[in-house]
Amino acid sequence: MTLLRTSIAVIAGIVLAAYLHPAWMLAAAGGGCALFLLAPQSKRRALFAYTCAMILAGLYCCVYQQLHHSLLEPHAVQGKTVVMRGTIDSPVRRDGDVARFFFAVHVFSHPGGQWESAGGERIALRVSLGSEEQAKQVDRWVQGMDLEAAVQLSLPAVARNPNAFDYERYLHWLGVQVTGETSFADIRIVRHATGIWGWFQQWQGNAAARIDSLFADQEAAGYMKSLLLGLQHEASPDLSDMYAKLGLSHILAISGLHVTLVSSMFLWLLERSGINRKWALLVTVLLLIGYVLLVGASASAVRSGLMGGVGLVCQAFRRHLDGREVWAGALLAMLAVNPFFLWQIGFQLSFAVTLGLIVFVPYCLQVGQRLPAWLRASIAVTFVAQVVSFPFLVYHFHLFSPLSWLVNLVATPLLSAIVLPMGYTGLLLGLIHPALSTWPVLIATQLLHWLHKPLFALQEMNVPFTHWPHPDWWWLILYALFLSFLPWLWERGYHRKRDMLGYALLFFVLLVLARQPFSGDGVVRITFLDVGQGDSIVVEVGTKKVYLMDAGGNPAWPSREAWREKRDPFDPGKNIVLPFLRSRGIDHIDTVVMTHGDLDHIGGMKALLPHFSFGQVFVNGRLAQAAEREIVQRFWQRSIPVLTGKSGDRWTDLPGVEWEWLYPDGQRSEGSENDASVVLKLTAYGTTVLFTGDIEKDGEEQLLMRGLSNADIVKVAHHGSKTSSTDSFLAATQPAFAVISAGQNNRYGHPAPDVIERLEQFGSSIYRTDRDGAITLVISSEGYTWTTELSDT
Repeated sequence: MTLLRTSIAVIAGIVLAAYLHPAWMLAAAGGGCALFLLAPQSKRRALFAYTCAMILAGLYCCVYQQLHHSLLEPHAVQGKTVVMRGTIDSPVRRDGDVARFFFAVHVFSHPGGQWESAGGERIALRVSLGSEEQAKQVDRWVQGMDLEAAVQLSLPAVARNPNAFDYERYLHWLGVQVTGETSFADIRIVRHATGIWGWFQQWQGNAAARIDSLFADQEAAGYMKSLLLGLQHEASPDLSDMYAKLGLSHILAISGLHVTLVSSMFLWLLERSGINRKWALLVTVLLLIGYVLLVGASASAVRSGLMGGVGLVCQAFRRHLDGREVWAGALLAMLAVNPFFLWQIGFQLSFAVTLGLIVFVPYCLQVGQRLPAWLRASIAVTFVAQVVSFPFLVYHFHLFSPLSWLVNLVATPLLSAIVLPMGYTGLLLGLIHPALSTWPVLIATQLLHWLHKPLFALQEMNVPFTHWPHPDWWWLILYALFLSFLPWLWERGYHRKRDMLGYALLFFVLLVLARQPFSGDGVVRITFLDVGQGDSIVVEVGTKKVYLMDAGGNPAWPSREAWREKRDPFDPGKNIVLPFLRSRGIDHIDTVVMTHGDLDHIGGMKALLPHFSFGQVFVNGRLAQAAEREIVQRFWQRSIPVLTGKSGDRWTDLPGVEWEWLYPDGQRSEGSENDASVVLKLTAYGTTVLFTGDIEKDGEEQLLMRGLSNADIVKVAHHGSKTSSTDSFLAATQPAFAVISAGQNNRYGHPAPDVIERLEQFGSSIYRTDRDGAITLVISSEGYTWTTELSDT
């Protein structure tokens, strides 16, 4: 029996307990007994032990879930406001006029009621700030402070678009089932004492302030705070996006590299101070614990600290342990504290990549013996890390650049061997006197400038096969089996040249299957995205063409005080449309249709421009307003044709799939911006879909004058406003289905009750993004089917 195999059994038990009825444990016990009787005598003990480990892990997970059952959830369902006392249970992150943190609730009460115990339940708390002075006070809040506040409870938001980030699920695996909202004015500080977490957070804040004072370049300072202290939110949004696109985000996570460097520094200083090596190693373990707490104790930092600490203890007592057993011990220790760690992406990547390096790097080093040892090792580490992390990255982020292999091979050694040690050296010397840190800071800053410039250029190249479709479950299993069997085959002598060519061919086939080359062939998929109060529609014609009609957007708000501005404001284009397109594996958009110049339709387009290649752009031909003109100019700068059409223009994408431009007629109209919206009709395998933009009554009358025919499906104009969808228009189109794109609880009251009533009178079935989330229509030669994100998931 080994710890590695035990850890695999434990993982299996936790996963089964999370998704199946507890009765699976009885079935597992019965199956284990049957296998025990059938297995050879030499295998029975191990089989019994692993079966018990799996069942006990599942039982532990069930008990853990019960112990963390929410007492506040019934009140959150009703949206009640309660008074609660508790402790700040995470670092406080302020972004503009909003602060967020986890809050451990000890007791709560309804207004005028008695206090009830909440058992320390954690909620995700959002605090609204009304003044700059309040913001400054919140910046001084640290983990461990006790507060009392009147909080309005609610349930976490679920994913409203396909393959989108699911906030509810994310919080669930953090042990949080309830969110709350309050204002600074409704909060009273009960106790300032902070405890050990607060002390480390204050030290981390002091270190971050010192980095700000040492690095004159703000972008470099934010980057170094992320690199050295684990404050990943301090890196600029553009830099974080570039690192994510090129596969470099792991550099900003505290990992084994950081732990190795820091423990080596500690050990060197202790030995130079006269402490013998054994005690220096043991003291370094204690200092390493402090370092992990200082950088926030993320999953990767804790994993690295545990494995590094065990390694140092083994050195102190001259013992040797298998790296796989140390890995398994660290995993079991963390899952014993919290089995929900298993669903956190940082935990998954840290443990998976580390195990991959332990297992596969020794095999890779046996290949290419003619290369220098240092180059062979660098290539092996990079290759293994990329291969192992690939399924996690495409599953969670749908992002993996073909350039990632080369970029990591070049950039990672420079950042880890020069920038990281220079950063820590500058920080330590700055404690003595800022002047001593001049050269380390200068070297780190200049190298970052030199390195980031070509990296940003690479990001703008829009390399094909960077966006990957959401993987199927069977593909994930195949990939895991491929990696699992490789060591088994290698140890049995299957590492001849022809064997390795076979492995390479199998890996290539898996990559091809990951692209899902046969998915969507012969069908037209139309997705009406839920972008709030706006429009964005993605039309995929087989595997040939992609149309993007509008990209949502935010209305133009009046300028606000500087302190209220968000570091990375919400943008429907960046936060909704871009992730969806990535999850569909779309790198190239054949046709962009900007129906008209309103920001709720085209405002999100700017965020998409750097991430895709484009074929052409359709506009309404009207004199563009400022926002639309800026976007059109950026298309022109990339030599992308910007075109308009006229009534009667037709084109065909596939046999049986035809488009028709209905409106406007190519001449500049004097009507409203809404009535100048592009209107297109799609006929796919006999099913007609009418896309109406924001046309109102006058625009509908123009269409009727041109002889508008029936349509099976109509995208209801102007979000269901009462100024559209007139009786005469609906009488002419007779839609069997109507799709309304409107924001949940929007301030305009869309869709208007009159419009809903008119649609129902004409017998139309209605889909609404405010109620159903994203709506997907799949048309084939056999008919069409509907799927809604909220109703069908």
